[in-house]
Amino acid sequence: MDFINPHSIPNGASMMNKKTRRLSPVLFLLLLAPPVLLHAGLEVRVIKGPDDLPAKFSSFAQKGDFFLSDGEFYALLGGSPRRIVTSANYPYGNAMGSLLGFVPARENISGDLNIGSPVVRVEEKTRHIVYSTIKPVETGPEAVFEATGYFEDKSGRTAEIKTTYIFYPGQGRIDIASTIVNTGQAAFEDLNYSLFIDTYNRFHFSPYHDKKFPHLNFRVYQKKGHDLGWISFSPAEKAQTRRPGRLAPGEKFELRGALLVEDSDIDLLGKIYHILEIQPAEASIAIEKADDDWLELTVRDVQTSAVFYRRILESAGSKKILLPPGLYRVQASFFPALAEEMLEVKVDRENSVRLVNPPLGTLKIKIRNSQGEAVLGKVSFLGISPTRSPYFRPDNPIETGRSYEGFKNSCFPGEEGLEIKLPPGSYLASASCGPEYSVDQKAIEVVVGENGELVFVIDRVVKTPGLVSFDPHLHTTRSDGTPSIPERIRSVVAEGIEVIAATDHNTVTDYFPDLKKLGLEKKLAVLPGNEITTPDVIHFNSYPLEIRPNEPMNGAINSASDEAGQLFAESRKKNPAAIIQVNHPRAGDLGYFNNLNLDPETAATALPGLSLEFDLLEVLNGPYYFSSNQSSIEDWFHLLNRGYYFPIVGSSDSHGIDRGEPGYSRTYIMYSGGEANNLDLQSFLQSLKKGRSFVTNGPLLALLVNGRASLGDTISVKGGRVDIQAQAWSAPWVEIGEVRLVLNGERRIIFPLNGAGRKAEEFRQEISLTLAEDTSICLEALGRRTMFPVLQSLSRTGEFEGGTIPYAITNPVFVDVDGNGRFDPPRQEKIRLVSASGKNRKMILR
Repeated sequence: MDFINPHSIPNGASMMNKKTRRLSPVLFLLLLAPPVLLHAGLEVRVIKGPDDLPAKFSSFAQKGDFFLSDGEFYALLGGSPRRIVTSANYPYGNAMGSLLGFVPARENISGDLNIGSPVVRVEEKTRHIVYSTIKPVETGPEAVFEATGYFEDKSGRTAEIKTTYIFYPGQGRIDIASTIVNTGQAAFEDLNYSLFIDTYNRFHFSPYHDKKFPHLNFRVYQKKGHDLGWISFSPAEKAQTRRPGRLAPGEKFELRGALLVEDSDIDLLGKIYHILEIQPAEASIAIEKADDDWLELTVRDVQTSAVFYRRILESAGSKKILLPPGLYRVQASFFPALAEEMLEVKVDRENSVRLVNPPLGTLKIKIRNSQGEAVLGKVSFLGISPTRSPYFRPDNPIETGRSYEGFKNSCFPGEEGLEIKLPPGSYLASASCGPEYSVDQKAIEVVVGENGELVFVIDRVVKTPGLVSFDPHLHTTRSDGTPSIPERIRSVVAEGIEVIAATDHNTVTDYFPDLKKLGLEKKLAVLPGNEITTPDVIHFNSYPLEIRPNEPMNGAINSASDEAGQLFAESRKKNPAAIIQVNHPRAGDLGYFNNLNLDPETAATALPGLSLEFDLLEVLNGPYYFSSNQSSIEDWFHLLNRGYYFPIVGSSDSHGIDRGEPGYSRTYIMYSGGEANNLDLQSFLQSLKKGRSFVTNGPLLALLVNGRASLGDTISVKGGRVDIQAQAWSAPWVEIGEVRLVLNGERRIIFPLNGAGRKAEEFRQEISLTLAEDTSICLEALGRRTMFPVLQSLSRTGEFEGGTIPYAITNPVFVDVDGNGRFDPPRQEKIRLVSASGKNRKMILR
């Protein structure tokens, strides 16, 4: 696809060109003029207020935008520069010269779009260019608008960008062509040019396949009340390929495509296939089910699994669709059951298939401890071949406008239990409640009808006195997460998490109304927060925040900046008491340390934009140790060795639930105050900022030096003599393989373990050392076996290093040997800020 979706592109910093501040003469005259009729039957007007637009048509419209109507379709073009927040709250795209709405001409139908801003990526830096002018152009029976913008960078490269929108009256079609011309003296190398797109609904399909269906380069979006389609007329390229790559002085590169809208999907597909000169055939799909719940219908090519149709249907019945001749696999997801049939489609014959929701078995499930008390955990079901894993009903993506969980096989029984329905077959059922509890697994067979009651028994087998579990990084449908807030709350309680920070992108999310409605305010404390997300610069959390419902995004700061230091300062100004936590610092171009080129060998150098005005560093993001997390931990050691102490945290950064479980990883904080709605916030935050904590995806750790100094403390000793007490423990399903003492970033002492046959892992060791210099002491644990199926993500590589291996590491105890009362790091040199080209960036992939 030529256009880029905000959730699949490399992140990029927005750039407001100085020329956008000048109002073009043509636009100035139009603002003064009455409504303009460019052609018979097509009205174009410069809007002056809300009354100039159909009801609910666009929430982005402002005075000066262009409204077009041919009586059958409405469209809106942005006439002034302003940032538009994307569906995930990212600062991408700009209204100026962009298409902001396109719908069938009906009342009370939302047409919100954000399509057309130029995106230039060069030398691993993405810039969103703002058009300088937008003006109508007289060319014939169609209405034509032309937007012009300019690119210039510090290396002296310049380019002119022109994007043309052609509106075809009565056709529900807008052709878009965009060119970038190198107007400078130097060539662009490794250039990628595209146009931004956000349809404000992520539910879509595309049959494109680079080998079998390269000519079907289109995408269809199902929106509330209508359907939207995009056809690319430019040759598709493989992922990671830069287009055009090299652009010499005077050369130009062009993108071409068509945006289409219709009331129904069959009309839209008919229009698409007509434009592509493909003769489709009509197919009839009969769907039978007993209830009126919504379902998902998907049609895939048998050979490639390319998706030729995908739709949320509000009810069963007969559905007619268009398909090119071929052999397809037709599926209906009834949640949790799936029906599938093969369908061969031919022209000039009846093509039909029938899908029936299969009969289900009913099962009452409960989770109890050994004393018979209810445990608010989760139960996951994995199908034992040939039985499929169930797919429990997610939130309707057409209602939320978001993606939904592609894998959902867990449920959360309440105190009274939960009645569920499952397709007949055999399953491995697992009950769990986080790393402090045992796991109960049962192989079961479900048959049609009543299957009685299934009781799981799990117990708290790991003691955590004086510790509270905290996940400071989570997402919901309020940004780019898939769970709703209620589902997110149920999921974190079921993983034994006691405190969370609500950190949707660039908005302050309020969980409390849902928390109270669920009756779980005594189980969970929620700190309102925000993940300030600035493309190609930084992602960082700020919490706890004041919820300001009368301000945009509940009071979130404007994240559009190229300087992390400026964002830190604005965050502190607005919420002086909030903590600032830098997230996933080595996660590709989401990573702050990657983007600022922090030297990964010793942290000796970085680019001049590096600011260290933050409080905490997230070194475990998600459950995988062998990933960019490992690099982040090494960065942290290097920073400690140069005298920069940022207490570490572990987070799940969970955007889903199953295969993205919350609480893995998490942070355990030494804290002895009240819980949930009685949380002693000041005491909690003080412990967090001091580093009286450790991070983990399962194992638990304790470290004591000379019987009194614990995590985050500094202790002075004479002669360098220290007595170290190290402890590691875990539930039986979290197997610890070795425990390490880390001295000034070096794993100096390793204790191998063999936990086979034990009820629970437990390691205790006392060791005396004589230190020759001031030393930071950390304790680390690493496992040898993955935590599947409690954590359902399989090894990404099929090897040990690709799996969810148990891992934990503490914040340090600082030992002052020379007696000056402070920790003197082994490297006295601070980070040098040096200029370097993008080609020299040391990018670590996520």
